[in-house]
Amino acid sequence: MKDEKLIERFLSKVTFGNHINDCHEWSGYTMPNGYGIIKKTNSRQYEYVHRLAYELYKGTIPRNIFVCHHCDNRKCVNPSHLFLGTAKDNSLDMKRKDRHLSGEKNSVSKLTEDQVYEIHKLHKETSLSSYKLAKIFGVRQMTIWRILKGLRWSHVYKNLYDQKVTTSDEHE
Repeated sequence: MKDEKLIERFLSKVTFGNHINDCHEWSGYTMPNGYGIIKKTNSRQYEYVHRLAYELYKGTIPRNIFVCHHCDNRKCVNPSHLFLGTAKDNSLDMKRKDRHLSGEKNSVSKLTEDQVYEIHKLHKETSLSSYKLAKIFGVRQMTIWRILKGLRWSHVYKNLYDQKVTTSDEHE
């Protein structure tokens, strides 16, 4: 890829850090998701700038592969901060760094962390079935079952039972 105009426009919008290991931040337009984009020369198409940076400095990005950030800075285009990964790699990286929307961080969650602790407590102390617990807490029976097995809200399960949980997210 040798589009000199695109490269020139790209570099004019990068604020380089003081040190080589610092983030080099995109100062141009960013999408609502925080990622920078640039319009391709003589085209109506746009490209994510972190992907462009990877291609410029490291090479071709295989089909269906993500360009991920070690630094978790969506505006960063420092090639040393970028790495390739699958969708699964990207999800696991996000989970390892506690950036996934789990528990109360997930805006569609119907339960609070306190309620999940209460579900475990009620199940242990009263042996209420997952069906009855689901009725009490206004969620599906499968949701309760997954909570009790540690497949959902796994951090609560781990805190209660001090065990490593293999979540369903790690298998998807």
